[in-house]
Amino acid sequence: MTDDPTPPSSRPADALRADGGSSSRPTDDRDGTDDSDRAADPDAPVGDDPVDGADDEATDDEWSEWTTADAVTEADDAVGEPDDDRSTDPEPGGLAGNDEYPWPSSPRTLGALVLIVAVGLAARLAWLGERLVHQDEGRVAYWVVRYLETGAYEYRPIVHGPFLFHVDKYVFQLLGPSDFTARLPVAILGAVLPLSAWLYRKHLRDTEVVALGLFLAFNPVLLYYSRFMRSDIPLVVFVAFTVGFFLRYYDERQRRYLAAGVATLALALTTKENALLYPLCWLGAAALLLDHRLFRAPVTDDLSVWGVFVDYLDWVLPFDLRGSWGELAGGNVNALIDRHIGWWRTGWTSVVVAVGLVVEFFAIIVLFYAPRGGGYTKQNAAGWPGPGQAGQNIGLWNSLGQLAGGDPEMFVAVVWESIVGSWEEFTGQWASDHGNSYLAFFEHYVNVLEAAALVLCAFAIIGFVVDRYSSDGPRDLVALASYWGFVSVLGYPIATDIRAGWATTHAIVALAIPAAVGLGIVFRWGVDSFTDDDPVGVALTVVVLLLVSGQVATTAVGLVYVNDQDPDNMLVQYAQSSSTDLKDTLQDVERIGREQGGPDDVDVLFYGNEYYTSNISDDFQPPASSGYYERRTLMWYMETYQYRANQTDGESFVYDTAITLRQVNRTNAPVVVAIGNGENGDDAEDIHQWLIEQGYEAREFQRFATVNRTDQDLGPGTPFVVYVNESALSGTADVPPPERSQSTVAASTSWTDHRQTVARSAVGDGWLRRAARPAGASESSVLGS
Repeated sequence: MTDDPTPPSSRPADALRADGGSSSRPTDDRDGTDDSDRAADPDAPVGDDPVDGADDEATDDEWSEWTTADAVTEADDAVGEPDDDRSTDPEPGGLAGNDEYPWPSSPRTLGALVLIVAVGLAARLAWLGERLVHQDEGRVAYWVVRYLETGAYEYRPIVHGPFLFHVDKYVFQLLGPSDFTARLPVAILGAVLPLSAWLYRKHLRDTEVVALGLFLAFNPVLLYYSRFMRSDIPLVVFVAFTVGFFLRYYDERQRRYLAAGVATLALALTTKENALLYPLCWLGAAALLLDHRLFRAPVTDDLSVWGVFVDYLDWVLPFDLRGSWGELAGGNVNALIDRHIGWWRTGWTSVVVAVGLVVEFFAIIVLFYAPRGGGYTKQNAAGWPGPGQAGQNIGLWNSLGQLAGGDPEMFVAVVWESIVGSWEEFTGQWASDHGNSYLAFFEHYVNVLEAAALVLCAFAIIGFVVDRYSSDGPRDLVALASYWGFVSVLGYPIATDIRAGWATTHAIVALAIPAAVGLGIVFRWGVDSFTDDDPVGVALTVVVLLLVSGQVATTAVGLVYVNDQDPDNMLVQYAQSSSTDLKDTLQDVERIGREQGGPDDVDVLFYGNEYYTSNISDDFQPPASSGYYERRTLMWYMETYQYRANQTDGESFVYDTAITLRQVNRTNAPVVVAIGNGENGDDAEDIHQWLIEQGYEAREFQRFATVNRTDQDLGPGTPFVVYVNESALSGTADVPPPERSQSTVAASTSWTDHRQTVARSAVGDGWLRRAARPAGASESSVLGS
């Protein structure tokens, strides 16, 4: 039994490699070396694989053993490996690449990847909680805290998949909610991403594997969004591992890789709905690869175009299509029937495994998509179970308890809702056309790649071209990844509904593979120059690598750490506040709220029509009131502060909304927040002068980026003002109520052209009404009349 997972060249159908080239062992001249120089090339595909082992010789008996009993094994997997982990499936059409002999792998390569992961994790955890949350981060994190507090969850496609909801809920439960802990799962997954390169090791040289790990760890786009609470990076990570596990399965035919690939594929589908775009990109890439093979077929003169097509499908499909086609083309129908009857007699276990994989897939889907704690029981909420089921605590864990007790009704309903109901929710939200301009979105997509992934894209072009036109022909993995990335760049502007840098992560993960090939070429050029005592070549290599490293490092530091809220940063989406000093004020707000007043005292009051919610409990489960959406970032912080206070005896934190001046008067809150001079209103001017007279300090911030780089039609950002009572800052918290104030605030001349946007309730405090009224306005019992 051979250790080489590649079928030996003695097999009858091996007259053509999977890519249309000769099946004879190729002479590798990619590095400009002949066989005499291979000892100096650490990546030369010759000899035993130090990790997996490779036996270059095989007999006809060994070939028969390969096709019938799956003789594949690995030196690093052989110890203690159970025999039942081997598949009796038909052999693949060779490695999923152009190599009959896999590239050797060194344990040092794995060690290098582990080191890259460690450094990448440190880069992601450093100052992870410093940036103010983006509004998308804030709304998801807010609902995670509500999930933690109520135990109720239901899939809502507008905030994407359930993965982060469930994971962050347990992180918050263990470590408490904060900006740091909200982003922690994404940061860890982003740091682990380079390990996926190890799964590609039989199709890439050691230098290319390490280069792939470096690109996945330190590309500025991947690094920035690994420090961002969104589902794009988890999706990218799971997809990278899914492709790697399936590739390993085709290489080795060991079912554990298939099971792992199915698991990561299911997890990818729990992160974000655009996971469904990946199969489309793969199909597009596979079609381009097939076109390339068909184009080369007449040149090779070894097989007809139709034969190349059959050979290609034999590589893609998980059964022996080529052998069956040979029997059919020869008119040997009985042999074809015998072949398949024989397979069913010996390969029935594969059917059992396939059923098990389907069960595994849907078990993961149900685990994440199933409602919890009764779901959202508010009428018309997403996933509302209906009046007959509201309040019955329908959910996954209760259904399992009832199933164990012999009642499967709730479990069946939960499974149905997890699979069919979630699909209906998804199609209802995302299946419609967003109607955006493709060219505008494509231009933005390319601009992000130019600003933050220029080095990767340049090396991807180099790697693709050199690998494609080398003497051995293109490797399937490199070609597929290149086409996959190309299709993603063209296709994502069609599918995305907003212009945002995170969409480029899905193309970058594919382009990183040919980019690794390109960077590996430069490194090996330097090694060859050093071996040949060529100081000029060595010097040029060092200069190129230093320039590349410096460009990536400078870009990453600027975009990820220094200017992470700067509107001129192409990675900063419009809904990111540009106010870098807001977090200092928020720290003051939390301290004041937790140290001053009691559970019945309002610590933070949101004033104005755009912030108002008639009943604050309306925001406890989706869909929230309209006032919630204007304060999404701040709602995350308010709910976090309240949760922290509730976990400490004797502390409280209360926030509320107000629409009338009487409510402001009565509440007497040490912190008041209002919109100021923005497109959505200028409520701050109603109360500004009085609050200043009463000892409040006004601090103005931006809700959005002040310069609009992603949605040009929306104009400048909307400012809001946080009024903090200075006595509360000093710890005295003595805010005189307006009724006892002896001062009368004169109307500011800046208000002369101010007009109320909505009619407000009658206010009994005449002096306050006069202060809020524009100069020259007549007395009225209702403001804004």
